[in-house]
Amino acid sequence: MKQIFSQQTRQLADRHARYNKVFSSPQRVLILWLLMESEKTVSEIAEAIGASRPRTSQHLLIMKHGNILEAKRVQKYTYYRIVDNEFLKNYPLVSLCPKK
Repeated sequence: MKQIFSQQTRQLADRHARYNKVFSSPQRVLILWLLMESEKTVSEIAEAIGASRPRTSQHLLIMKHGNILEAKRVQKYTYYRIVDNEFLKNYPLVSLCPKK
């Protein structure tokens, strides 16, 4: 059978699949929505999503490796923010973010 999808379409499908894997956890979806407002520390994120700091750090690491977040160290605090990424701006979870 002849392949009907271009390499670019296959790469897009791969990216969607990787993002879906990252966002398979409700806590990571909440983190995404929280960080859409502004960058936050691990403690602020943990408190907002109702999780321990170690567990929140694990979620953040997964999202960082998935190229969703980036970290910035300021003195003893690490701030997380969403990577400026055109694909992510159009990702369906972004548009589903509830208004506070």
